[in-house]
Amino acid sequence: MSDDLWRGIVNRIFYGVQFENELNQKLVDRIARALLTEPIGTLTPDQEYEALAGGLRSNTPLPTLVQMRQNGAELRDFLIRIVLRMDELRPWSEPPFQLLPESRLSEFGDAHPIARIRISIPDAEARILRHFYHDPENGDYLLLRMRSGAVIGLFSPFWDGSDDIVVVSESSGLSPHVVIDELLDATDLRPDLITFLTEEDLAPEQPRTAYETTPIQPQFQGENLPGNQVWSGKQVRYLSFEERQSFRLTARNGLLHDSRGRLSDTTAAQTLWTPNGGRAIFVMDSEGTIYSAPFHILGEFHHSSFLAGAPAAGAGEIAIVQGRVQLISDQSSHYRPARRFTLQVVDSLRRQGLAVGVDMVEFHAPPDRPSQLLS
Repeated sequence: MSDDLWRGIVNRIFYGVQFENELNQKLVDRIARALLTEPIGTLTPDQEYEALAGGLRSNTPLPTLVQMRQNGAELRDFLIRIVLRMDELRPWSEPPFQLLPESRLSEFGDAHPIARIRISIPDAEARILRHFYHDPENGDYLLLRMRSGAVIGLFSPFWDGSDDIVVVSESSGLSPHVVIDELLDATDLRPDLITFLTEEDLAPEQPRTAYETTPIQPQFQGENLPGNQVWSGKQVRYLSFEERQSFRLTARNGLLHDSRGRLSDTTAAQTLWTPNGGRAIFVMDSEGTIYSAPFHILGEFHHSSFLAGAPAAGAGEIAIVQGRVQLISDQSSHYRPARRFTLQVVDSLRRQGLAVGVDMVEFHAPPDRPSQLLS
């Protein structure tokens, strides 16, 4: 056991409790559990334990980098109680992953990109509970060995003009879905933040045209403002970008999932158009992202709520059973989408790997005029 390792671990412990007036048993338990479930850096719980126990046995001097309120005897007693508490918590469960050192970066040159995480580095660090390494040439990265033995790396930036994180895997024999499922189980990352990559995704990006949009009908302008006369004084709720993410539908393995990763199902949903149930309202933005809610409340929550009154690329009702789309309609008083907009919804769902045909669409809008099709 090196003195440097002892000092590093003790300094980390002291830093986390430096403003505590009393080093009580509750604090001892918290630190002991953190050392077991969130090991420091690339250390394992066994290495942390041996460093602490060894330093105490050999009476290694306490580091003085962090200014503590307690005297040396009180601090050493605190560390002894942490080691004893770690012993009481045996047998230790294996951590879900281990942070790999920066020196392993060169081994990821041929790793295969498998997924994209639409999240910033600070948010990712909060959800994974690990700090990313930073390199002036390679950007930010995190190298992990999962409990299964899979070795993965998270890197950003990867795409020009985007701070999204790419996940690469050294474990070529494992399915990307198996690797990502383990990452989701081991962290607070959400399934709706992750998109699996295809060979097409990894090809040089080509300029593409966003889906055409249509605005809400003029009579609904201002419906979200206090005192408006659209809904007899009621205010329609307009969602912020963050709020609408909880209504986002994401395709995985040919099935639609809600923002919590569950298979989407509208069996118990109701709309003002279909009060007997079985359908939910939805809108699609210009990027092909679909947002849906199982409720539709007159004067309070409408199709316009999702995009805060902004133009939509599609809007109506959707029926889903255990992730499988059963029907799409264009019923939306707010947007009154022409048929070409609803066909855009079909196109987006197909591109996401869902089996959706035009025969599953219930049109209420009249056929588009030739001039509309060419616009």
